[in-house]
Amino acid sequence: MGNNQKRVIDKPYSTYALNRAVISGLCVKCPKCSQSSIVRADITNIYFSCTNCGYSKIEIRTNFRYQLENQCKQCGRYYRVSISNHNKQNLSVCNVACPFCNYVMQGKVQKTPSFIYTNDIKNGCEPFFGLELWFLANFKGKTVWALNHDHLVYLIEYLSADLREKPFDANTMRTEADRLPYFMKSAKNREGIVKCLKKMLEK
Repeated sequence: MGNNQKRVIDKPYSTYALNRAVISGLCVKCPKCSQSSIVRADITNIYFSCTNCGYSKIEIRTNFRYQLENQCKQCGRYYRVSISNHNKQNLSVCNVACPFCNYVMQGKVQKTPSFIYTNDIKNGCEPFFGLELWFLANFKGKTVWALNHDHLVYLIEYLSADLREKPFDANTMRTEADRLPYFMKSAKNREGIVKCLKKMLEK
């Protein structure tokens, strides 16, 4: 094939990881009108919106840890305890018993954000609202999907290339292709999967 070979440089590892892709937006099927819609996220919330029918939804993405740190006036030991009582969580200070000697004293309630990490795609559905991905198909009994248009274009370009190279500035040996399942990278399946992916672009 010589100079006519199609060459592609792979993306750095986790370029299209779920928690990155959801920032720009996941393409999903609206549960109300079955049209293409978007799931996006910021550090606090997950947002679903459909421009076709107007249906929208918001879920909290961040939890908070409530703790109190003190040095006990009776036994002299330092301690940190979690505040599980919802009424006390809303206070700036509260009384808590020392876990070593049970001496009760006042302390400042510390509120710390705890990001909720989610699982990856399962059965063609995103894990935040459980909605089916828009770019979704079946190939020989295997689920083939893309998170959004950019991810879909990457898959088509990578799998249809004759020469696949690692990024020039890669800090490690791992690339985005390492995240792909073996059946997609198998030479006997690539042509069929690329056709399958290209049909998704027509949706």
